[in-house]
Order: sequence, then C-alpha cells, then structure tokens
Amino acid sequence: MKAKKFFVLLIVLLLSSLVLGACQPAAEVTEEPEVTEPEVTEPEVAEPETTEPEVTEPEVTEPEVTEPEEPAFLWTKNLRQAIAAAIDREEIVDRVFEGRNIPAYHMVPDGYPYATQPFFDKYGTRDLDLAIQLLSDEGYTEDNKFVFDLWYPPEHYGTTTADVMQVIKEQLEETGLMTVNLNSMNWAEYVDGFVAGDLPFFILGWFPDFADPENWLSPFASCLQSPDNGVNYCNEDMDALLQAAAASADPAERESLYQQIGELYAEDVPTIPLFWEPEFVSYRDGVEGVVVGAPFEFNYHVLSFGADAQPASGSTDTIIIGTTDEVNSLDSVDAYATHDWEVIKNTGVALLSYTPGTSELVPGAAAAMPTVSEDGLTYTFTLRENLKFADGTPVTAQTYVDHWNRLDTLEGQVSGLIQLYVDSVEALDDLTVVYNLKDSFGFFPALAATAPFVVANPATFLTDEIVQFPDIIDGLGAYRMVSFTPGEQMVLEANPEYFGEAPLIPKVIIRYFADPTTMSNAVESGEVDVAWRTLGPVEAIRLQDVEGVTVDKVDAPALRYMVFNHTFTVRE
Repeated sequence: MKAKKFFVLLIVLLLSSLVLGACQPAAEVTEEPEVTEPEVTEPEVAEPETTEPEVTEPEVTEPEVTEPEEPAFLWTKNLRQAIAAAIDREEIVDRVFEGRNIPAYHMVPDGYPYATQPFFDKYGTRDLDLAIQLLSDEGYTEDNKFVFDLWYPPEHYGTTTADVMQVIKEQLEETGLMTVNLNSMNWAEYVDGFVAGDLPFFILGWFPDFADPENWLSPFASCLQSPDNGVNYCNEDMDALLQAAAASADPAERESLYQQIGELYAEDVPTIPLFWEPEFVSYRDGVEGVVVGAPFEFNYHVLSFGADAQPASGSTDTIIIGTTDEVNSLDSVDAYATHDWEVIKNTGVALLSYTPGTSELVPGAAAAMPTVSEDGLTYTFTLRENLKFADGTPVTAQTYVDHWNRLDTLEGQVSGLIQLYVDSVEALDDLTVVYNLKDSFGFFPALAATAPFVVANPATFLTDEIVQFPDIIDGLGAYRMVSFTPGEQMVLEANPEYFGEAPLIPKVIIRYFADPTTMSNAVESGEVDVAWRTLGPVEAIRLQDVEGVTVDKVDAPALRYMVFNHTFTVRE
C-alpha cells in the first residue's frame, strides 16, 4: 500500500509540472516532461503480487498423497494362529463349566458326517511356545505388546460368558506378548456392532440353519456369507472347496473335501471354535407340548395346559414364555438370530417345516415335498390352495417370487445364506413356484424350511426397505403378532386365516428378561410358564431341584466360537 501511495504522489507531481509547463513559452518546453517511464512501468511492478499466489499446484496435489490408500488389516495370519495356539479349551471347560461342556476343535460337531478335529491336529490342546514364536515373528516383545479389544455380550449366552472371557484373557496374556482389553455390550447393540464391522474380536454362538456340514462352515468361511456374521473372511481356495463339497453327492468325495476344508480352516483361522454347550428349557408343572428338536425349533401352537396346571396369567387361554433374547429384526429377509427366527416361524410358515420336536421334514406352505429335476438344479413346489395372510390377503406363487426379489435386492443380514445357493425364482402359475439353484445341493429341502423362506406380508414389509421392528405381523403362521414393546413383552394371538389346526392356546405372551437368574426366578415363582433361551447350565441345574418345575436338556448343543473381523483395520 505504501508503494502505491508513492507512485500516485509521483504521478501527481509530474502532472502538476506538465500543467505548469503549459503556461511557459514553447521554447522552454524540454524533453523532460516526456520522460514518464515511472507512470507506465513502476505501477506494473505489482505483477509478482498477482502471479505468486497462483503458484499453488503443490498445495493441491499434496493432500491426495494419503497414507496408505489400502487399509492395513489388524489380523495377520500369524496373529490369528497365535491366538488359536494360546487358547486352552480344556481349561475353559473345567474352570468355568466344571466339565459339563465339551471342547470344540472344529466348527462341525463330532456327531456330523465328515466331522474332523483340525484345530487339535494343528495346535493340540494348546501350544504356548508356538503362540510366542508367532507373536515374536510379528515383532512383538515384552516392551512392545500386541494390544487389542475383546468383546462379549454379558448376559445373552448366560452368566458364565464373563468368566469365559476372563479365562481367555489370562491365557492370551500368559504369552507375555499380548494385552487384552475386555469390553461388553448389550445384545441388540452387539449384533449391530459386529454386523457393521465395529468389533475386532468377539464371541458368538451358533445353531445350524439346516442339518448339513455345509451350514457349520460356509456361514463363517465363504466370501458371500461370512460378512453376515461379522467375519468378513474371503479366500478363493476355501470358496472352491466349500462349493465342491456342498454340491457333491459322492460321500467319498465329500469326505475328502471336508478333510481339506478342515485343514485350511485351522491354517487360515477364520474363526476359533471353543466349546459345545447344551441348551435347556424349563417349564411349570401342567405345561404340556414343550419339545425342541435338533433343528432347534420351538413351536408354540402345540403347547397346552393339563388339568393340574396353574397358568402364570391365571387363564388357560394364555401362556407366558420367558427369554433373555432380544429382538434384532423381525423381517424374514433380514433376520439372522435364533429368537427372531422363532418368532418369524410362529407367525409364518416356510415352504417346508419340521414335525415338532424332530428333524423330520414335512410340507409347510407347500402342499407336498418338492419335485427335483434330474440334474438337481431345479426344485418345484406346489403351494396349498387358498393360502392367506392373517389380514386376508391371498398368497400365490408370485408372492414367493416377489419375496425372493426383495431378499436379493435389499441384501439383509441373512441374504448371503440364500444367495449362495439360489440363482432365481419363477412362478409357473398361481400355485407353482420354481427355485433354480446355482448347483445341485442335496440339502436344499432343509434350506427351504428356514426363516428366509417365510414370505412376509407386503402390507407391512415394504418392497424397498427392511422393516426390522414392525408394529404387527400378519403372516401365514398359527399366530399373528399384535403388539411388541422392546425389552418388555410381545403378544401373539391365534391367526384366524391359518390353514392348519388352530393353536391349543390362543394367546402367547413373550416376556423379555435381562439375565438368566431373573428369568429362572420367574419360572420358579410362577410368573412365567416356560423359561427358554438362554437359561444356561448354572440356572438349569439349580432349577432341577425346585419342586413344580421340569428342566429338559435340548438335544442340540450350541457352539461357542471366537470371531476375527478380518477387515478390521489397524487405524480403527
């Protein structure tokens, strides 16, 4: 600014001299007034002021050079193997469960065909030296330990979960090279958290969707399904083995393939199996029809009260069932939790069902078992006539096509389970629906009995969005949901349009408890008629000595396993 004032003053003086010169005789006019170079050149010295700020190219490009573009994933193979080697299942079972549970060395139960024990074969009951070596190979020392968070739901799997996590923490820290930070979260937030990929390492439980080794492996180890369970593991070699084993009809070939799958599983460690835990159901004297079979289905419509019953509600028209579960989603194209499926199946019907308390497949919404093409790629179902949702809306083969399109488009939590096997669905007429598979899967009838094959009423479950918490459910099942207060209770009433026999008890109230102890006290005092999911072995054993209460062990052990989120980054 000062330079500009100087030049202005100079120009004014020069102009003044010109004016004064104009008053002089012509002879006195010299060449000096024509020397006006400062007027022209010196003001233009400002050019550097305008050009220098424009030289900003380095400032624009530098932010694009970020650190590094590809995320650095937390869980290397060495770290996963180190944790697998450091865990001692035998100690967990002895210390926490007094030997009642069974150590698990594979995701597939011992009683299943083609079951192996690859984690025992590779790591034994425990290999602490191997764990230390693998951690050292990753650069960790006593002064520079591997620090990470381990998450668990404090009550969902029973009161013993916190004890299990404490033992695992101690075992891992015994390497001297790890520090484990234990964190807990209520179940509803926990599910949202691991599905969203926010938890690096956590515990889950598993019951099979259908009875085949495939369903104990692909949900955790296939590229398509593993994200639904928070694993986010993907290995093309594993995918090829899983696909071949699922599609093969040759027992010898399947045995060989599942052997290879087990070896790769223990090597790559998508998840870590911990132990098999029995499930229990408890009920008051006079409650009849409580049967839970291997498919882990609890059918409400066959429940009844005997002559000596004293219903918790005071009426034989209403039964109260207690649970520590929480509702995560009641949309059948999204739900992927045991309790959610239980509600969906009692308010709806899949194409095929099970005889209550057994693993015998029988027709559900279908009028008969499906016909299968010679190549095993096509399953054709004929629906029952006059199927209606509880609000009177007709159900046709097109309803199943629309349901498949909705599942395939919305990509809910459970979508990968079906998309892995189903290629397309078509309606030949109002009663005939055809499922075209991606390969020949002999277990497809069992898959067709799962909750994703329960069609949802479009009046409530919209085409373009998932509806996790509907106000009502007017489905095909024996009951319809008429109200739901999260964390408190759900009310079901008999469906007037149900195609089968009417429920023996017309009203069901599901009460939600914060923990197994509170729930077991409720069944003991007669506040609820049935205590189920999850009662846990501690409370189950206590209730066995309570007069007026029956405790049954369910012949379908649950697997507890640890999950690595394979896409969790170091920066998280």
